[in-house]
Amino acid sequence: MAGEISTEEAAVFAPLADGLTPLRTSPASWPTSPVASEAGLRGSAAGAAYTASKHAVVGLTRNSAVMYGPKGLRVNAVAPGPTITNIVANWGSQLAAERLGPLMQATVPTPATAAQLAASITFLLSDDGTNVNGAILASDGGWSAL
Repeated sequence: MAGEISTEEAAVFAPLADGLTPLRTSPASWPTSPVASEAGLRGSAAGAAYTASKHAVVGLTRNSAVMYGPKGLRVNAVAPGPTITNIVANWGSQLAAERLGPLMQATVPTPATAAQLAASITFLLSDDGTNVNGAILASDGGWSAL
């Protein structure tokens, strides 16, 4: 398993795979904002595989900011909490359901809309976020403050 990354991680960071091709064509700042998750900020928000993949997105975001920031690339991730989608949550195991289910029922805020999440991403991609690089923006209705 060493040296391997998931399909999700590969897709999130595909633009970096070819030595930053966009930066060869323009000296302008190139912001990117992969979507992590509240699960990338802690170990109690989802099952093990999902949590590990989102921690990878957080780590790759921060590393990419350090490595490619001097070349004009801004890399910041958004870490949403519960979001209204048609995806049904699945803990992946009985143990995860038993341990995490009660925590979720007691602490999960009102789910965000797609528009609310898009507003967070838009900020990071805009000129208003020009001095932000390597940040993980919790867009979770205050869940990460608990």
